[in-house]
Amino acid sequence: MTPAATEDAARPPGRETALPRGRRAPRLEAARRAAARRETPLGAAAVTAVALAAYLLHLLGDVGFWDTGAFQTAAPTLGLVHPTGYPTYLLLGWVFTTVVPLGNPALEMNLLGALSGALAVGAVHLLARRLGAGTVLAAVGALVFGLMAAFWRTSIRADPHPLHVLLALAVVLLLLEWQRRERPYGLLLATAALYGLALGNHLLAAVLAPGIAAFVLAAEPGVIRRGRRLAGVATALAAGAAVYLYVPLRAAAAPPVHHDYAPTTWDLFWRYVLGRDFGSGMGFLTPDGPAIAVDRLPAFLDGLVRGSSVVIAAGLLVLGLVGLAVVARRDWRAALLLGLAAGLTLYAALTYVNADIERYYFLPLAVLAALAARGAQALLDAAAARQPGIAAAGAALLLVPAVLAATNTNTATARSARCYVDAVLGTVAPDAIVMSWWSYITPLWYGCYVEGSRPDVELVIGDRSIPAEVDRRFPEGRPIYLVQRPAELAEVEQGYVLEPVTACGETLWRVVGARAGAQPAPAAPAAGGPAAAGGPATESGPATASTIQP
Repeated sequence: MTPAATEDAARPPGRETALPRGRRAPRLEAARRAAARRETPLGAAAVTAVALAAYLLHLLGDVGFWDTGAFQTAAPTLGLVHPTGYPTYLLLGWVFTTVVPLGNPALEMNLLGALSGALAVGAVHLLARRLGAGTVLAAVGALVFGLMAAFWRTSIRADPHPLHVLLALAVVLLLLEWQRRERPYGLLLATAALYGLALGNHLLAAVLAPGIAAFVLAAEPGVIRRGRRLAGVATALAAGAAVYLYVPLRAAAAPPVHHDYAPTTWDLFWRYVLGRDFGSGMGFLTPDGPAIAVDRLPAFLDGLVRGSSVVIAAGLLVLGLVGLAVVARRDWRAALLLGLAAGLTLYAALTYVNADIERYYFLPLAVLAALAARGAQALLDAAAARQPGIAAAGAALLLVPAVLAATNTNTATARSARCYVDAVLGTVAPDAIVMSWWSYITPLWYGCYVEGSRPDVELVIGDRSIPAEVDRRFPEGRPIYLVQRPAELAEVEQGYVLEPVTACGETLWRVVGARAGAQPAPAAPAAGGPAAAGGPATESGPATASTIQP
């Protein structure tokens, strides 16, 4: 009999011999990792419920401006928004607005955003637990992420970014489970199909590919020589990504909301799906990308502080690095996957130009929160190995998300466009043409094409091309109203007399006549076709003139 066995045999039944201090932390960690593998989803469900309650408390109750109004219109009408199309999100939105009987598609799309965001918070909890964090610290990390100002604000309205975080984390969790279960082929196929759907939700998921490939090759090096298995994975991936067939099929059907060009040919399809119109804003594709990323990193850190606090932001960064080191020591493949997924996404976001760039940071922050929970757990375990009673102090960290919720609750707002829609459509003359830039035309789409108001009104989107569009359409004799920024209005006023019309606090300008001797603006492409891009390439796309017909 070995000395250890003799010691165990001599131990009185029902009593545990205290471990030497240096051996307590490894024993605690091993027990926690085993518990994580056996855990039911109750912890994640509780965290999801808390996040959902916070989002519902501030949920936008109706139609919104900007991209919100576009998604609220395109999903129930099976339309097309700006590139890269978001077909997974639009199809899910169509199903959701069809199944959920609230009678208000705009509210239903906002609810879909809240559910996606809350489930993403639950996924952060599951990831933290899988990495070895305890239930309490996993909940702290998940809720800190979910209650950050930008994510909270985005999860109360129609937007595909919370769903992007959910799908990306689901792919990561499935890959970790695939490795734990000794790499079953069926689970790898399911992961590939889900990744295809993630690509269909937001093309930002494409930057996950290097991390996924590196993880799979590291976990199963021989897969590269198994052609049939690789073909099966590629087929599953293509099956998920086949959701992009929605784009040409719906473009051919001429839905009420569509892009400036119909992506029904291969060239236009790839231009649309790959977002080539935004190429000037994609610094990560240029040699200057690293310099751009370094230059914008302070702005990212400033946003992290503004969305939480100096203390919370510093804690996330420090504990996240600790957690990454702990994970790398225990499972370097998981650390490789998480590091590449979060790092490349952050790099792409830092080098991209977008009107609301904070949404592109969500996945790196979600991974950081999970790693921070793991880092905090490692430090707490080390402290508990010396002072056993300190382990209970981890529960006090639940005050962190509570404080964050109290701090950010007033920033979780989204502006309703209901008053604006009713006022504009109730004010403009019969058979009117309304020429508006992106942010203000999308809620009018909803009023006209979802609610069926004012079928006589024609909506034209554009900004810099609008002066020439006024010249082209004014001879038709139809009433023309402008919702434009000062530069475009000043240019139109050089040739036309404008009359202000107030609608719910916003000013429309009616074109009431041409000025004597005024020279027409340079010719512009006909509305509805491709036009010269104007304005910054943002999430909403280049500003062009296009007609959206009912």
